[in-house]
Amino acid sequence: MKNENIKQFELLGIYIGDGCLSKTKKYKEFAVLGDITEEKEYYETHVIPMFNEIIMKPILNKNVVGKSYPSMGVFGFLIFNDKIFEYFTNLGFKSGPKTNMKLPKLITEAKPELQKAFLRGLFDTDGSIYFEKNYSAKHNEHRKPKIKLATTSKTLKNQIKKMCEKFGFKTMNRSPYKGKRDKNTLHELVVYRKNDVERWINEIGFNNSKHKTKIAVWRKLGYCPPKTTIAERRNILERN
Repeated sequence: MKNENIKQFELLGIYIGDGCLSKTKKYKEFAVLGDITEEKEYYETHVIPMFNEIIMKPILNKNVVGKSYPSMGVFGFLIFNDKIFEYFTNLGFKSGPKTNMKLPKLITEAKPELQKAFLRGLFDTDGSIYFEKNYSAKHNEHRKPKIKLATTSKTLKNQIKKMCEKFGFKTMNRSPYKGKRDKNTLHELVVYRKNDVERWINEIGFNNSKHKTKIAVWRKLGYCPPKTTIAERRNILERN
């Protein structure tokens, strides 16, 4: 299978996680934005180079450059271009809020390796890996790994659940909720068994250094302290 196809589907996952399509009478906008602190490295070293290679160069013969937006706390890029906008709408994506997001057949009927690439992009952006305490153990540091997806679309969550379980990953739903800063209800899906998490890391993987540093700390210490920044995790990994 061509590497370009793998990258395209990973980008589609990234778009669903961090992207947005907007349309007005005056312009058509495509945006992909992540956390300005925790994900800037991921965008600079992975997302933007891949987006330039797979989409920008073939369509517009130029590159996009990442930019910080401190007032919003994000880093990424905005593109006001009809061709880029239509690239995504022609694949079956719609502009506007993603509360009713539904995967197009391009993804739901794709080959397994392409769906895995899509899941990698989606969980790199809208997902997270975290570690819970085992209160029955003698040492109850945060040792139990879990992978979580949070989305405003219940339909999307159910589609992802079906896709994950097709690959043998056991998942569970969390009760919908609204966070302090969330306008829309979030629907969560959790890969909760340790062997499934290990297999996810090996078969699906992560390219976001925010997640990869958590895994590396867990491998090194046997646990991963909660609420650490990427800089703090780097410091842990650099210690002898």
